[in-house]
Amino acid sequence: MAQPNASALEQFALAAGCDKIDLAQMALLIAAAEYPDLDVKEELRALDSLAAGASRSLGEETDPLARVNRLSEYLFDEVGFRGNREDYYDPRNSFLNEVLSRRLGIPITLSLVYIEVGKRLGVPLVGVGMPGHFMVRINSGEEGLMIDPFHRGILLSEKECAQRLQEVAGAGVPWDRSYLAPVSNRGLIERILLNLRGIYGRRHDQPRALRAAEWLLALQSRSPLE
Repeated sequence: MAQPNASALEQFALAAGCDKIDLAQMALLIAAAEYPDLDVKEELRALDSLAAGASRSLGEETDPLARVNRLSEYLFDEVGFRGNREDYYDPRNSFLNEVLSRRLGIPITLSLVYIEVGKRLGVPLVGVGMPGHFMVRINSGEEGLMIDPFHRGILLSEKECAQRLQEVAGAGVPWDRSYLAPVSNRGLIERILLNLRGIYGRRHDQPRALRAAEWLLALQSRSPLE
């Protein structure tokens, strides 16, 4: 258990040693390094509130495909989450608290919100770390369909995912079905930190790039043995 006065990094490193890490909590601890006054519990309640609102839209629907369609309508049409195309590499797109307040994000953080709200509703979802583009998969009988939160939750077949790969990575990258393999919570958090390290590196913000590298090391060094 983390000490009351433990730093965000100390709490993160401790949580990273768990077999099952809490995706939202870990993402918010990363944000707490940039926003020292961040109230992690309050941000988690914001996710609970989103789930409560979405539950009214889902009603008594039990079909997984219909549930994700209604979840997408709620998050993107009613609440107004959207991909930040205008300033894709704004670091705020990688901090969960900013994504929740601004309703703006990049594929991985919008996927994180989607997964976390779905989890609270009992909707089985997993992250999919396709090169250059993060998405969500329905973890049920509809394994052939992906959800693209950056594009307002549209559903994509494997063929459409291959086309999306060419759009983001170029025609020279051959398609491989392994790109649609699920990504663990640990892998998703690692990718957020890699994104931040790259963003700050391009901005020549060495202190923040080094901080992201330090958090990556904490995550990787505390990974439990498989």
